[in-house]
Amino acid sequence: MDARQRRSVSAPGAGDDARRLAGLFERLDQARRSLRQRATLGTADMRLLWLLTDGEPRTLRQISEELHLEQSTVNRQVNAAAQAGLLTRSRAGSSGPFRFSASAGGAREFELNLDETLSAYRAALGGLGAEQDRFLSLMADYVQAYVEHAQGDLPS
Repeated sequence: MDARQRRSVSAPGAGDDARRLAGLFERLDQARRSLRQRATLGTADMRLLWLLTDGEPRTLRQISEELHLEQSTVNRQVNAAAQAGLLTRSRAGSSGPFRFSASAGGAREFELNLDETLSAYRAALGGLGAEQDRFLSLMADYVQAYVEHAQGDLPS
């Protein structure tokens, strides 16, 4: 860890564990952004393909609901991904809504990008050795508690 990284983790108020954790998450976000810059697919395309590589075609409404995004946002992202050849569009019958699926090329590109991302996670987990399972268990507990708190602050 270099001096700048130590400062971000041990900034004023370093006795505050929440502040220390926020600094660690910021470092993680920086590394994830760096990795994302090397990817051939953007975040929106990765999100769509993550959903659609299960082989289940979906309508714009279904995609919107499953990704918790506005339908206008999904419409724009899906159409751009389809134009780029990442998605295919089909219709059940002549008047039914369009349903979207990952194209063969889109699925292949998704897997390449996902493998690059997961290799970083695997390497970091591997560095934990015997503590890997404990870390994953604690992280799952932490994320659950964080989500419950964050969602508790949202209006119903």
